[in-house]
Amino acid sequence: MYELDRLYRIALENAAQTKAYKQRYAYEEIAKLAGKWASSKKKPAILISGIRGIGKTTLMLQLFSQFEKSFYFSADSPYARSKSIYSFVESLYREGYKTALIDEIHKNPKWADELKSAFDDFGLQIIASGSSVAAIKKGSIFLGRRAFDFSLQPLSYGEFFHLNGHKEYSASLEDALDKKSCLNWLAQRPEVEKYYKNYLLFGGFPFAPAEKGQIYPLVKRMIYEDAVSEFSITEKKADLSEKLLSLVSLSPPGEFSYSSFSQTSGYAKSSVYDAVGMLRELGLLRQIEEASPKAKARERIKLLFSHPNLRSAFSDQLMREPDIGALREEYFAFHMGLLGFGVFMPKGMRKNPDYEITLKNKKTLFEIGGSSKTNHQLLGREGFALTDENLIVLGFVRKETV
Repeated sequence: MYELDRLYRIALENAAQTKAYKQRYAYEEIAKLAGKWASSKKKPAILISGIRGIGKTTLMLQLFSQFEKSFYFSADSPYARSKSIYSFVESLYREGYKTALIDEIHKNPKWADELKSAFDDFGLQIIASGSSVAAIKKGSIFLGRRAFDFSLQPLSYGEFFHLNGHKEYSASLEDALDKKSCLNWLAQRPEVEKYYKNYLLFGGFPFAPAEKGQIYPLVKRMIYEDAVSEFSITEKKADLSEKLLSLVSLSPPGEFSYSSFSQTSGYAKSSVYDAVGMLRELGLLRQIEEASPKAKARERIKLLFSHPNLRSAFSDQLMREPDIGALREEYFAFHMGLLGFGVFMPKGMRKNPDYEITLKNKKTLFEIGGSSKTNHQLLGREGFALTDENLIVLGFVRKETV
């Protein structure tokens, strides 16, 4: 009891520090999930995965502050490390707690097995998070129906704007794609354009001082700590992964060749495949390919960072300006992904347009660029040429409005 009371007090002190922060949109989504299962005898664990630095711990502490009879602890604390997750949950259950919020749960090597047993034996709602994206997702697959995988993404531009003390705006996809609607939306909200460049450079990472210099060390930890632990890779393969990210950060958006990178880097082609796969699992890279299943065999792919801030951080580390075209394309792919759309390369088309997305059961082409971009690059096919104005409005579209 003494240790539980001590941990509870520490949680209260930490939670008090988050009161100044606005809640992320994910807060409401997770609260709704928990409310949906409140009367169920068996409640699936909510597993929050996401790259380092995007606010998982703050989100957990805010949930702890608001949920009645809840208990927050980090699985990385000395006391938690001395006990099993199962026995900890049992203690909370017998003390009358209704919700257990477990941060850094992947630090316990047997966490998935123990959550499985806790689900079968107790009626607590368990909400857990971890900074190892791969570990949480693997655990979610193992737990099956006993868990719900909640992927916490970096901030959208609209969420970044709101969390930094501004009005909460929303837009429709039509507002973003139709030029006249877009210009009308911006004319009524002229202040939203002011922070667009800041967002591209560092705005996807909340709650910490928003500077590019903080993102690169987080990525290094993901590679040299999370990946080494989860994938059992050697330091040499970790070095390859970092070099690969450096190459992507210095390259304009275009097709990536495994063969070419293998030849120039001196690493075996199979090692390059493994590195890309691992970086995708870590949530750092996004691979864009044709919708055709044969695209991989032809190696016709694009490699983008999962969020433009990651490119900015690596470019800054290498003392280079990030390619603005690449930042725009990563912004576009990220926000369309948030809205639930699959983003592909147009089949059989080399330079233009950039992407293909299915909208209302129609394959639609997209060309992304600066103010000089026009529908000319669509080569007479149905689609949209999006400039910065369109992209800004796209950042305010919420999934529930699509």
